[in-house]
Amino acid sequence: MKNLFGNLILLFVSLAIMFVISEVASRYVSPISPGPSILDMEGNKQRISYVSPNKQFRIITPDYDAVTTITPDGYRAPQSNGNPDVIFIGDSFTYAQGVTDEEAFPAIYCKAQKLNCANLAVPGSSTLYEVDRLESYIKNKNWSPQKVNFFFFTGNDFGDNLSADELRSQGQGYEPGELNLNPNAEDDKGSVEKIIDFGLKHSNLLRVAYFKVLPIIRSDSEEAEAQLNKALKITGAEFQRLDKISKTYGFEYEIFIIYPEPEIIHNKYQELGKKLQSISPKPLVMLGDVFKENTKAFFFPSDGHFSVEGNKKLADYLIAR
Repeated sequence: MKNLFGNLILLFVSLAIMFVISEVASRYVSPISPGPSILDMEGNKQRISYVSPNKQFRIITPDYDAVTTITPDGYRAPQSNGNPDVIFIGDSFTYAQGVTDEEAFPAIYCKAQKLNCANLAVPGSSTLYEVDRLESYIKNKNWSPQKVNFFFFTGNDFGDNLSADELRSQGQGYEPGELNLNPNAEDDKGSVEKIIDFGLKHSNLLRVAYFKVLPIIRSDSEEAEAQLNKALKITGAEFQRLDKISKTYGFEYEIFIIYPEPEIIHNKYQELGKKLQSISPKPLVMLGDVFKENTKAFFFPSDGHFSVEGNKKLADYLIAR
């Protein structure tokens, strides 16, 4: 019994040492952000939406500390001066999470082109919600834009669309989670969920396993293929809805496809782009090749969003077009 007990202690200590070494190594080899914190300008933690009107705050991760301003109309600065010539809409990549208002690619583009613009992007939003938000602003503010630049992010928009479609079919709201700031959200979670959340917040090794290893394993399954096909069908319906709205309100539009860094590095973006093109009513603008030359410079290492250089690269590309 003594030998057995001693061996168990030795095994536990060995595993603990291996975990610590692996944890430290993962933070250097494949860092993944535990998620952003929102602080006010005095450094106090805030529980507010990313689009709360008349707010200025700092979004902080291990990669950045970015001052972000929200206009009185509830979208990211700069404020449109009356009717916008161009509207940008998408998720956190279009919102330009991680850079200042002036460094965001929509702001750079519009300043260079001397255009009046509005960036209606919302982090964590689905294509369903984005089309709703676009139509709502155009209708309620009586806007008549010349152009809408619509951005689809393959990293999580498929999953967001599946979730939003399910909620919609149940007659529930499907706005982004960060707009529904339930103060009791943590209390409503089960024990297993709380343990997973705690692990993902404090361990980079677990984040690597959860966000990088598991998706690779799942991507080879028949179930994953079926889910992707379902998500494509939902996404295609929303692209068609965007096309219909453009005819109703008389604006031109383009849909741009943004890819996460791993899909670009491993050359998965071209095949995915073909699938997206098959469900779109008009030609899509694929942005994979734009960033392929130097992904390390264009994406934040642990957060994954466009860096300052990435935003400038995309703005320059749009200006050149």
